Amino acid sequence: MTKYRDGLVTDEDDLTGVLVGCLDTELQDRIGGLTWKTSILRHRRGIASEETKIGADMIFHVRFRSQNRNYSKGVLIQSKRCDRFDSLSASAHAQLVAQCQKMGEFSAASFVFDYTRSGVRCGSASRIGGSKNRQLYSECNWTAYRFFHELFSCAVGDTRITSARALELPVPFVVLMSAEGEEPPLY
Repeated sequence: MTKYRDGLVTDEDDLTGVLVGCLDTELQDRIGGLTWKTSILRHRRGIASEETKIGADMIFHVRFRSQNRNYSKGVLIQSKRCDRFDSLSASAHAQLVAQCQKMGEFSAASFVFDYTRSGVRCGSASRIGGSKNRQLYSECNWTAYRFFHELFSCAVGDTRITSARALELPVPFVVLMSAEGEEPPLY
């Protein structure tokens, strides 16, 4: 976020790339037993857009194996750029709510990262998706430290997310079947 604060990186998707690059560099081969994978979902327009289908900008997958702990899980993340006392526009807020709802179709382990000049704030996508508050900073009530602490200590994450690949996400729970009509006559 120092690059953002200093005006060296300004666009949200560029900030996401810098964040993922820094996390990958810091976590790769640093913690014994940890396998860390991240992906940035394709956000372009059209049929190839993974972000449009899933609602997320990023997928984090972490696998940890040690003598005392063994887990594999992941989270979905949508990122926005909204400083502490700023509010999202009505249309930006509506879009974020829709993105949070889409992520929720794939996993309840979905979060929003708010990029601010002072750092990254994190919040539950289900909380943000149900809120009318357009001041994103106040809805993202965790620091980045708290988010990663909860992720690595096993408090958050979805064990159905088995990789950082969008194509390998669990199938959404979206099934509705109904039928109407009259009983056909018997012949």
